[in-house]
Amino acid sequence: MGANEDASGGGSAADQAGRGLTRTILNWLVLLLSLAILFGWGWQGIYRLEPGEAAVILRLGAYDRTRSVEGLAWHWPPPLESHVVVNTSELRTESFGTRLARSTPGVPGDTEEEQIAEQLKRDAVQTGDGNIINVAYELQYKIADAYAYRFAMANPGAILHDATEAAMRTVIGKKTIDAVLSQDRSEIEREAEALLESMLSSYLSEVGHGPPFDIDRINLEKPQAPEAVRDAFADVVSAAQDAKRLKLEAEGDAREILERARSEVAELRERAEAYRRSKIIEARGESTRFTALLGEYRNAPEVTRKRLYLETMEEILPGVEKMVVEPETVNVLPMLPLGRQAGSGGSE
Repeated sequence: MGANEDASGGGSAADQAGRGLTRTILNWLVLLLSLAILFGWGWQGIYRLEPGEAAVILRLGAYDRTRSVEGLAWHWPPPLESHVVVNTSELRTESFGTRLARSTPGVPGDTEEEQIAEQLKRDAVQTGDGNIINVAYELQYKIADAYAYRFAMANPGAILHDATEAAMRTVIGKKTIDAVLSQDRSEIEREAEALLESMLSSYLSEVGHGPPFDIDRINLEKPQAPEAVRDAFADVVSAAQDAKRLKLEAEGDAREILERARSEVAELRERAEAYRRSKIIEARGESTRFTALLGEYRNAPEVTRKRLYLETMEEILPGVEKMVVEPETVNVLPMLPLGRQAGSGGSE
């Protein structure tokens, strides 16, 4: 009987040892499984950002922060925190003027409205003078605020598209069709960009967020008149260009004539100034001569008077032979130029 008790005691010890080993193994398995679950849960918080990307971190569904440093990063795994990656460096493009549109929202009310809706295109824009012009353009932009882009607007793409179209239509709607067809497109682009940026900024300013989009530029293609009147408008534009060219030519001719007249005026002015200076110098010389002659006359009046008389006669009759005859002389014989006749005879 004692032997039976020893055997039963030994079996009980073996069972206890087995149960202890099993419990230990189960504990380790539970621990490893718990660690695996924790590791897997924590792994969901690891994310990677490529260059030009930004991650919007939400904590319990509310905005917490935005991270834009490239590389691996970690946040608390869901549902504590989650993230949304947005590419903020990509240059995106949106085209306008190619999609069909209805003349009024909703379903056409009659056959005429349906026909209008089928023919009307989004590139048809009304100008300030009531004409229709076809305009096609594209918008280039980037994401400026990742959170505002993903969570501050219900449909940011549609909002951007409608705002761009509204800005362009507003700018063109203030101009005449002649101005749109002949004006430099860069001016229209600048006005539309400024208006679009102002509109986008006003959308989120009330909730304390900046504009979600960074407008790079608007590329406007050459506006065209409707096809039915395109030839007539082309003639009008051609006539306007001819008028502009003729005006430029006329202005060039006017400038040339004006410059020529100015040069002639300058030349006449210089000649008149030279003539004035010469007359002044001549008058001063005559004055000096008269003063000197007056002094001689006062010293010898009779001699000076005769000399002046002879000089005057020489000036009056420069090519006539002159003889000086004493007054009260009688029987004056004419002087024969014998020497000259002899000389001529000898030459013969």
